[in-house]
Amino acid sequence: MIVALLGATGLTGQLTLERLLQHDAVTSVIVFGRRPSPVTHHKLQQFSLQALPDTLPSVDAFICCIGTTIKKAGSKTTFIEVDRTLPVQLATQLHARGCNCMAVVSSMSASPSSPFFYTRVKGDMEEDLKQIGFTSLHILRPSIIDGPRQENRSMEKFGLAFTKLMHPLMLGSLKHYKAIKASTIADGLLKAVLQQRPGQFTYLSADIPKIS
Repeated sequence: MIVALLGATGLTGQLTLERLLQHDAVTSVIVFGRRPSPVTHHKLQQFSLQALPDTLPSVDAFICCIGTTIKKAGSKTTFIEVDRTLPVQLATQLHARGCNCMAVVSSMSASPSSPFFYTRVKGDMEEDLKQIGFTSLHILRPSIIDGPRQENRSMEKFGLAFTKLMHPLMLGSLKHYKAIKASTIADGLLKAVLQQRPGQFTYLSADIPKIS
């Protein structure tokens, strides 16, 4: 199996790349990135998003872990380009080359009608991907992601600490708002593309560990 990966240098992307390279069923991993991954491996091939070939390689599955913040992006326009336009464009091109399976990291409460800009963009991205025509599409909507980030996201750290404090009270539907380990998301992404179950599936945060 040949798997393409977008966003391999982020927290979840790094862990996903590790799992892909270690899995015997994955023969090759093609990484698309704004900056190169420091990882070297005989299965790994990297492409710069600034210099993509006219014809993309043919892959069996596509995993998208890319994501930024408005602060880091610098503007709402750039945020949309990174979190919506880029994943949809690459997914469209890979699907045209024969890829029929995709798994993507979105966000809790993602919806095109969300009153919040971040979750509205994520919702628009989801809807765009659903229109491409993947035989197997898996949308993961994690809550706050728990893991050692290289970049400083102070508001996210505060939210993570508060959420963990409230975990005992998060029962019923609130369980989906508990923090989730980045490693758990990476495991879910891998399982989704290995299984390639036909259909369009959306997994809320607490359901991600159940992907099998």
